[in-house]
Amino acid sequence: METLASQFEDAVSNVTISPDKQKLAIAAHTEVRNLLESDAVLREWGVDSILIGSYARQTGRHPGKDVDIFLRFTKLSIRDNPSVIYDRVAQLLIRQYGRVEDGGRVTLQSRSVKVDFGPPSARPDLGFSVDAVPAVPWGEHWGIPARDRTDWSDANTRWMKTSPVAFADASAALSTRTASPTVGDRNAYKPIVRLLRQVRHTHLGEARPGGLYVEIAAYYVWEANLVSGGSWAELLAASLRQVGIEFSKAITDGMADPILGTSLTPGLSAQQWRTAANLFIELADKADEASSSDRCRAAKIWREILGANERGQILPLPPGCAADGSVVPRITAVSAAGPTQARGFALST
Repeated sequence: METLASQFEDAVSNVTISPDKQKLAIAAHTEVRNLLESDAVLREWGVDSILIGSYARQTGRHPGKDVDIFLRFTKLSIRDNPSVIYDRVAQLLIRQYGRVEDGGRVTLQSRSVKVDFGPPSARPDLGFSVDAVPAVPWGEHWGIPARDRTDWSDANTRWMKTSPVAFADASAALSTRTASPTVGDRNAYKPIVRLLRQVRHTHLGEARPGGLYVEIAAYYVWEANLVSGGSWAELLAASLRQVGIEFSKAITDGMADPILGTSLTPGLSAQQWRTAANLFIELADKADEASSSDRCRAAKIWREILGANERGQILPLPPGCAADGSVVPRITAVSAAGPTQARGFALST
């Protein structure tokens, strides 16, 4: 079985957010959180911020453009109007950073406030944004504003229940449990999720399901011990197939939130689930073909599956392999006929 062990180590690195960007992200979200948590009004509302999303779960793929802050207002409730909370958060961030349309860095989104952190001029890959999402207690979970602002005036529809912190905890538990597959001494769950997100981006782009839904599907199949193997190639191939099967189930049943058990929102159409299911199963078939191919052919197939990002092709070519899957003939020097004769080269197979 061809697993391209060395090349997959590079692939895992190529889809992982760089330490430089992680440092910038930490500084940025700390800056925004400190600003908001120093406001007297927000303090009265019991503001308590925490990092959520793929950055917090360490499942985001390079380049990692979004950093999400969960603004928990512990002294408020779903009886409060989200427009009042949202407007206060927006006011504070606009005062500090200015609105994009005025040359600043703040964009007002449907239920979050985004602050852009531009990259250094020489490193465009280091740009990202921080999204601040207000939330209020909802039992043991949390409520965030409804996507449609027209719902904010209705006490029955203004908040949407969610539990991102609990999902982060569940993800961390899965990535550290002894039953989860490893590659060497490294738990493989989070790196495989990053590779799956890269595959989704390569083949679906802006189409749905998005990366979070792929991650949730991966969580289900890994938590159920449906994925096994001892190499990145084996684990990714198995994960592609099992995620495809999970998407197939969702055609008729939808997909449930792993914490709440309710249907994920926004929902997808049966055709969107079917397209994604067929794609992932087709890619799993290609991955199985790669495992039984020679090294160069296997690399070509995996490069088609994984695609590229700003760093280039995710999977590098093994030595002696061409991009079309063929073997590059070795080049050997031909002995010179005399001390002043130009040295020539001949192809050796």
